[in-house]
Amino acid sequence: MCMQDEVQVRDDVGGKKITNRTFLSLSQITALSEENLEGIEKKMEEFLNLTQLKTSLKEAILLDYFTAGFWWAKKRNFSLIQLSGFMDLLNFALENLSSKHMTLGDNLKELERAMSGIGETESEERSDLNLFSVEQAKAIIDYLVTSLFEHYKAYEYLFHSRREEPVISNEVSHLFRWNSLCRVT
Repeated sequence: MCMQDEVQVRDDVGGKKITNRTFLSLSQITALSEENLEGIEKKMEEFLNLTQLKTSLKEAILLDYFTAGFWWAKKRNFSLIQLSGFMDLLNFALENLSSKHMTLGDNLKELERAMSGIGETESEERSDLNLFSVEQAKAIIDYLVTSLFEHYKAYEYLFHSRREEPVISNEVSHLFRWNSLCRVT
């Protein structure tokens, strides 16, 4: 997956620096927001540098996951900053599973920590993810549950199995993506 912009922030504990990465740049988010579903899928393929879609089930599923997520957030009229934050959350949860090998329970705890503080007042210290209302945060959690957490074992298999099963044809891959996208519209 591609990490675009890096921002250095100080940790509250010990004052050490943490690198905070955004999954897609604001210019990429803007370009995606101007597209219809097919355009989002095409641009997402480019932004994620997916070069083996016709033969890689993993790439087809990643394209589906991020395209469906962006489409879902766009249909809810998220602002550009909210779209960026939402895509960061999608990537965060997936990276916890794929790179950090987190269990479902640990990933849910990390998501809770990442989203804590939503709904705080302006005078309270706010994180970047506080740009969502409480209602939006609840919808985001519901979306993550149905898109990733209910299928956690399948995603674990995808990322941690010894070999990847090839997609038989472009038609199968395309049908899989469209069926999944239609489910979230």
